[in-house]
Amino acid sequence: MRTPSWALTTALALAAALAGLSAEAQTLHPADHAGLVPATQIVTSSATPAPLGLQIFCLREPTHCAAAPATALKMDQRLMNLLASVNYEVNAAIRPRMRSTQVWELGAQTGDCKDYAMNKRAELIARGVPAGALRLAIGLTAQGEGHAVLIVRTTVGDYVLDNLTAQILPFNQTGHTLTAISSPDPKRWNRVA
Repeated sequence: MRTPSWALTTALALAAALAGLSAEAQTLHPADHAGLVPATQIVTSSATPAPLGLQIFCLREPTHCAAAPATALKMDQRLMNLLASVNYEVNAAIRPRMRSTQVWELGAQTGDCKDYAMNKRAELIARGVPAGALRLAIGLTAQGEGHAVLIVRTTVGDYVLDNLTAQILPFNQTGHTLTAISSPDPKRWNRVA
């Protein structure tokens, strides 16, 4: 079977990008981008309330919860490198900590999946990614544990930035079952169909 040109181009660009990383980063994550394939877009159904902790966060930090025009980013090597960089940096910057409360916060040095997702969203926006292409999502891991991730909507589908992996994966290849996702307005959520 012939390899699609986008796959070959992506693989070559990823190899070039990885060649530019430090030797330490190469040994830590040699296959982070292997097997990149197009994702599909998450399909939603009816409206559902935003998670309570996010609602409280938005009351405290309204500038981080402003509605934005919906957009899909062109998936190219520059975008994939940016997503991988932010995912890796935030995963490395926050020490994992389980919480009994549903707090969502920015700037945490320790935190849970919600904090990782919020910080990745803020960092991508700071680096010029339109907020309307970013979605927060909640659901269950393959082990049945509650989980939150950041979704990036692209022209080839929805990709996940996850604190459980350095890989940027299509949403349907994470092993997670997403149950709800934000709209381009982080205060408005929908059920995943």
